[in-house]
Amino acid sequence: MVNEMETKVIVISDKKSGLPFSKGILASSITVTGLDLLTSHKIAFDIQEYLRKNKVYSISLDELRSLVFRFIKEEVGFEYAEKYLLWQSVGKLEKPIIILIGGATGVGKSTIATTLANRLNITRVVSSDAIREVMRASVSEKLIRPLRGSSYDAYKNLTLPPSGVEPVILGFREQTMAVIVGIEAIIARSVEEKSNIIIEGAHVVPGYLDIKRYQTRALLHHMIISVSDEETHREHFMRRSFETQGSRPMQRYLEHFDKIRIIQKYIEELAQKHKVRIIENYDLDYTVNEVLKLILQDVREEFSKVRLEYAKSG
Repeated sequence: MVNEMETKVIVISDKKSGLPFSKGILASSITVTGLDLLTSHKIAFDIQEYLRKNKVYSISLDELRSLVFRFIKEEVGFEYAEKYLLWQSVGKLEKPIIILIGGATGVGKSTIATTLANRLNITRVVSSDAIREVMRASVSEKLIRPLRGSSYDAYKNLTLPPSGVEPVILGFREQTMAVIVGIEAIIARSVEEKSNIIIEGAHVVPGYLDIKRYQTRALLHHMIISVSDEETHREHFMRRSFETQGSRPMQRYLEHFDKIRIIQKYIEELAQKHKVRIIENYDLDYTVNEVLKLILQDVREEFSKVRLEYAKSG
């Protein structure tokens, strides 16, 4: 016979219609601290058992967060407990999180973006390739030449033949300048609506985006993903071809591999020039945690400013 205590639903009382407590969702929210999934699930399970044991079937969100803080502190340590509270308090800053992830084709941008979205509970992830396709469908045929093709073969659609300049970079620059219009429009909309978003793609290039005007209204993070080792970069295409069941065939990319590497070098040079962080993607967990560290640092600084302004006004 099933224990009644195990089947009774625990409800988060101040959520609309009384949202049921979910061990899985709670575990996911804990992983944003940098804790692994196994540890996060154990903490979520322990909290669920604690609530059932104490016959707590209705709990407010603030009470639940305090409980999670206590369990993380006791089971792992104060550092992770503090990170959890900081992440859970981001909404109080009333600024959207906007994450811009650039890098050449095949460095793992979309995988990193999806993983970050899950960790941070961000529901909007947009690729610059998708923006390019939308723009192609809505712009006059006479104006879409730069939007044709991929980033690494955009040079084939140059209006004028290049002279004294690397054609691959010239084509990529022309395409990026066109796509940036769409990227900046999405950033502006997200800032206006205060909605969190991740934008990833080869066209998210340092120096092309005018993001300084949004820095006081959003937690805006621009980073470049890199794969320095050529063999590892090639393996990314093989893995991607397998994971997408051939819908993104590796041969197509490997044929243009030298051009992709030229674009990667160009993007990294711009990142260094504009002081945009370059993160080496040799391990997904490492890369995601590095990105989370950068964002957490900004969150801490924002809360410090708020406390300082509050103290001055008091």
